[in-house]
Amino acid sequence: AARAEAAASDDHLMIKPQYALSYNRSRNVANWVSWRLDAASFGDAPRHRGKFLADAALPDGWYRVQHDDYTGSGFDRGHMVRSEERTRTPDDNKATFLLTNILPQRHDLNAGPWLRLEEACQELAQKQRRVLFVIAGGLFDGRARPDTIGKGVAVPDAFFKVAVVLEPGQGPDDIGPATRVIAAVMPNEAGILDEGWGQYRTTVDEIERRAGYDLLTALPEAVQRALEARTDDGPERGR
Repeated sequence: AARAEAAASDDHLMIKPQYALSYNRSRNVANWVSWRLDAASFGDAPRHRGKFLADAALPDGWYRVQHDDYTGSGFDRGHMVRSEERTRTPDDNKATFLLTNILPQRHDLNAGPWLRLEEACQELAQKQRRVLFVIAGGLFDGRARPDTIGKGVAVPDAFFKVAVVLEPGQGPDDIGPATRVIAAVMPNEAGILDEGWGQYRTTVDEIERRAGYDLLTALPEAVQRALEARTDDGPERGR
């Protein structure tokens, strides 16, 4: 589990009003970001204008990634918590532009299947009044030294997203073996701009294997086993 102590430099827990994350000092990116998404997440706050923001909440002495670390790199500043998912207040939206919520994504991923899965989650939460518990991050497939941009910002080989989808009015205690869980892994590469997200569906078990994390740990063991072994076959939205 992530820890808030500065000594836990590759698994540093940061809790914000808008989301939580585990930060990796060695890679200068989050290991994962988690958040709740529901109809109340959306409002009329305008999109933050200007540069992306260094996160002053990182411990003293740590490098704080800057907007210009991405400039000219060939990678987008890829949101984990999407800007549109935090529009209730200007401060909520601004928080999505903190560079601890950003990882290097190829444009074809960021504007392609990743965006379409974000749109699917927005439709579930905003239009269908579902409640989603989401976790997303990058995957580094076993390389000791991943590619980097800027001053040591690591570039993931792929990205994952897991969304537990509850029916309107349900809460965490209502999660059971039949609850919908969307799990997807998408390659961080060019040439996929026009692809939908559905073909990248996988299991939570597979994401755990590749990422080295144990997800959904708050659930009863039997429920966790059932949900993590199943590949989502629900409707693909936002395509």
